[in-house]
Amino acid sequence: MQANLRKLGALIAKDAADLAKNPTMILCVLMPVGFAVFYRFFIGDMGLAGSLRGDGGLGASPQVTSVVQYIVLSMSLCLSIGMGASVSLIYGLAEEKEKHTLRTLMLANVSAEQLMLAKGFVAFVLTIATELVCFAVSGAPWSLAGWYLLLGSVGAVPVILVSLVVGLASRDQMTAGLYSVPVLLLTMAPIFGSFSEGIRAVVRFAPTGGADELLRLIISGSLTPAAAVAPLAVTAVWMVAAVVVFKLLYRRLLRDN
Repeated sequence: MQANLRKLGALIAKDAADLAKNPTMILCVLMPVGFAVFYRFFIGDMGLAGSLRGDGGLGASPQVTSVVQYIVLSMSLCLSIGMGASVSLIYGLAEEKEKHTLRTLMLANVSAEQLMLAKGFVAFVLTIATELVCFAVSGAPWSLAGWYLLLGSVGAVPVILVSLVVGLASRDQMTAGLYSVPVLLLTMAPIFGSFSEGIRAVVRFAPTGGADELLRLIISGSLTPAAAVAPLAVTAVWMVAAVVVFKLLYRRLLRDN
């Protein structure tokens, strides 16, 4: 048991070091933070200008403030998961396949479960850390931080499991770039729900749609048990589907490396 834990700790340290040395992975962390800052001040400036003109701009009423907070936090949550839990994981696995690192580790008596657990753990921690920084620069009250990080954690799990499979299925980084696009788009889909109710009715079924809808309900103060049923069901379905896909495919894909 202790030997397995030491081996797992070494794998986690290796994956974290590889991530810190990769410019692409660093960009995956910085991009959500940069967008959080941009959206916060862009939307805030637009609202202030509209309020001064008296043309029905955003203003600073509690209702409008909650809408602005939701837009900024929704974008931060989805982009943090999309870049941290998806793109970084898929590209990282594809890079290791190109360098034959995965095969070398498996020949060194590292199990498939240890490999996947280490990479999934690093991606999860990276995602939560990115979400926390995004929240810190968003200007939202810290009373929402617990809910935000909880929803971000739950929303990241199915994306991480799917991304592990997609990364293993990628032959190289060029293929990873192609395969990561649909995963990233699905993860970021709830961002576009702010544009219209019609779009929201569709994107609410995305992998992060349930977490995003719960975030909207919490910020608007309209979270009730009845209102939470649908987004929780969406999140649960994606969680179960991701676990099933992962269990069915990850061993087979590792053997093919």
